[in-house]
Amino acid sequence: MKQKQSISWMDVDRRPRSYEIHAYMRIVAEARYVFRTVQRIIDDCAKGHGVEPLEYQALLQIFGAREQKLPIGHLAERLNIVSALASRLVQQLERRGLVARERSQRDRRATYVSATKPGEALIRAVFDDVHDEVDYFRLKVTEEQRRAAHEITAFYVGSLDKGIGARAKYRQRRSPAPRPVKRSLTAALRRRS
Repeated sequence: MKQKQSISWMDVDRRPRSYEIHAYMRIVAEARYVFRTVQRIIDDCAKGHGVEPLEYQALLQIFGAREQKLPIGHLAERLNIVSALASRLVQQLERRGLVARERSQRDRRATYVSATKPGEALIRAVFDDVHDEVDYFRLKVTEEQRRAAHEITAFYVGSLDKGIGARAKYRQRRSPAPRPVKRSLTAALRRRS
């Protein structure tokens, strides 16, 4: 007789959770469907305004930074891409007048990138479209999908009022940050043409 496998963990409220493997994967599948659909909506809205999804994500990271500007190295980290790709991405956005570069006054080696007025206007236009589309999508999301998205998000990042657990602290000490993804900006720009 085959024994059913299960997955167990401590949730963000320190309550033990245990699911039979298929039940857990069902939750993961529903949550991923929601996440991927929302990401596709964002990407499609960006493309509808003539900007590639990675370009739009770069604009968001730049404009959304505490000081509304980022060094290129930090932009690469926030996008989880290599610095060379971040630099090419900034060049592309700069040619289109969506960002501007400036040398740091404190560290002449550092270059900061900020959104220009047209860049800010583009962010707002895409943002408005995303909200309309996501409002419509939310009407179609089932209660099961909504619950799954909340539960998996809480599993991935924790709740707002809880710190990271002991297991996560241990992993954080022993494992390096995720490696940046190498994406081909040239391929993305070719698809745009």
